[in-house]
Amino acid sequence: MGAGLLFGHTSIAGGLLYRLIMAIISEEIMSRTQACPKVTIIILHLKTILCLVDCVRSLNKITYRNFNIIVAHNGPESSVLLDALAPISRHITKVINTEENLGFSRANNMGIRHALQGGAEYVLLLNDDTEVDPGFLTVLIDVAESRPDTGILGPTIFYYDQPQKIWFAGAKFVPETCMVTTAGFDNVEQCEDSVPIESDYVTGCALLISKNTIEKIGLLDERFFLYCEDVDWGLRCSKAGFKNLIIPGSHIWHKISISSGGMDSLMRAYHKTRSHLLMARLYEPKILRKLQRKILRDIVWVLLKSSDPHRIKKARAFFAAMIDYHTGKTGKGPEWLMTNT
Repeated sequence: MGAGLLFGHTSIAGGLLYRLIMAIISEEIMSRTQACPKVTIIILHLKTILCLVDCVRSLNKITYRNFNIIVAHNGPESSVLLDALAPISRHITKVINTEENLGFSRANNMGIRHALQGGAEYVLLLNDDTEVDPGFLTVLIDVAESRPDTGILGPTIFYYDQPQKIWFAGAKFVPETCMVTTAGFDNVEQCEDSVPIESDYVTGCALLISKNTIEKIGLLDERFFLYCEDVDWGLRCSKAGFKNLIIPGSHIWHKISISSGGMDSLMRAYHKTRSHLLMARLYEPKILRKLQRKILRDIVWVLLKSSDPHRIKKARAFFAAMIDYHTGKTGKGPEWLMTNT
């Protein structure tokens, strides 16, 4: 009888102790999560589902805990997409279907608005053709929280197929050409340097921006369909008194230009040209005439000297970009840009 009571009391005491320990652990986890600002990661997706799945899988392994994912799908609702995401979707809170390709700025802006309405203190724009280091976001947030002068931050980005070679680690905007020069491009990382690097902009491939900065400088300029929207955002950030920083200790890897059809695609030629002209008008109008003469010379060179089998369409893409810029057209451009044949 006495032994039964003893074991009964021991069992009850053990159960109470267990519940007390679990309550303390739960409270500690909740406290740490609440101490970490909420981050919404917006992944812009067009069509390469396997890349998106790899991206989300890498995000599921990150050390930062207080985050959710919004997939901004530049197209109509897709059961194939939803089925692919279902097994790995524990952090995905929303899939936005734009019904058609709205471009980088407009689709991301839809995601940003939704993120801010959901209480995000930071928004991370991320290409779907990337994979991330588990600690990349923790490092970014640590710097962001300790540097109130910072508006936009980004990781060091490496080539996916050459994991030690740098793809982006900062850039400088050159007003005389309205182009950017990149720091460390194609270099192999030699050592780990923890000192943030000041940059004129952070690439939209992976870009962390605070709610406060967005409220000060506004959303992405939707006149930029593809290319230069991140440069414009960075320059607006600097004008508002904030810094753009690249954080060397934060790493991701990029599968280059899958979403835009490759480095030599007609779409790339068209949108880089149209966006370049718009940047010149916004930031250095006096070079516009010179820039247009250069584009015309490039068209002549492509037609007369290039060995590209698609040189006629390439020249047509440059020319169409000039015409559409002058007529104020935005959007994805002519349908024939989607193929090189």
